[in-house]
Amino acid sequence: MKRTSERDPDYSADSEQSADDPQLERHEPPERLSPLPSGALAEKLRWLLSAEAIVQRILYVFIVGFGLCLAGLMFTQVVLRYAFASPFVGIEELSLLFGAWFYFLGIAYVTRDGEHIHGGILTMVVRNPNGVQAVRLVVTVLGVGACAVFGYFAIKYALFEIQTGRLSSYMRWPKGLWSASLIFGFVATTIYMVLQALHQFLDLNARLRTPTRR
Repeated sequence: MKRTSERDPDYSADSEQSADDPQLERHEPPERLSPLPSGALAEKLRWLLSAEAIVQRILYVFIVGFGLCLAGLMFTQVVLRYAFASPFVGIEELSLLFGAWFYFLGIAYVTRDGEHIHGGILTMVVRNPNGVQAVRLVVTVLGVGACAVFGYFAIKYALFEIQTGRLSSYMRWPKGLWSASLIFGFVATTIYMVLQALHQFLDLNARLRTPTRR
C-alpha cells in the first residue's frame, strides 16, 4: 500500500502548471548580465572576446602571483618574528605593495565576471523583468560615473607619485610601484563596467522590441 506524506505534499502538478503559465514567466527576474556578451552578440564580437580572454588570463596570473607572494611574506614575517625574534621591517612595505596590486586587480577581475556585490531586494520590489533590467542599467551607469570620478583622483595622485619619484621609507623603492596599482585597477574596472552597461542596454532594447505574451 502506497502512503503519501501529509507533511510533504506532491507539488509536481503545480510545478507543471507554473512552468506553462506565461503570467508567472513574466514575473521571473531576468538573469544578471556580465560585461561579456553571449549568444548571437558574442559571435559578432569574437575578435573582441578573443582579445579579452588574453587580458583575463594575464589578470588571473598576476592576481594569483601577488596573492601567493603576499601569503609568503606573511608566513616569513611570522617565522622571523616568533622563531628568530628578528622581524624584517621591509616586509610590511612589500606586503602593502603586493596587497595593493592583489586588491585593485581583483576588483577588475570580479567586475569582469559580474561577481561584485549586488543588492537582492530589487527583484522583490520591481516585478517586471524589463523594469528590473532598466534599474540595473541605471545602477551600472551610476557605477561607471563613480569609478570615473574616484579613478580620476586616484590616477592623478598615482601620476604625481610617479613623476615626483618619491621613495618608500625603508626599502627605498619608488612609491610609484604602489600607486600604479590604482591606475591599472580603476582603468580596467571602468572599462568592464562600461561593457556591462552596453550589454545591459542591448539586452533591454531587445526585450522592449520583443512582444509580451499574454
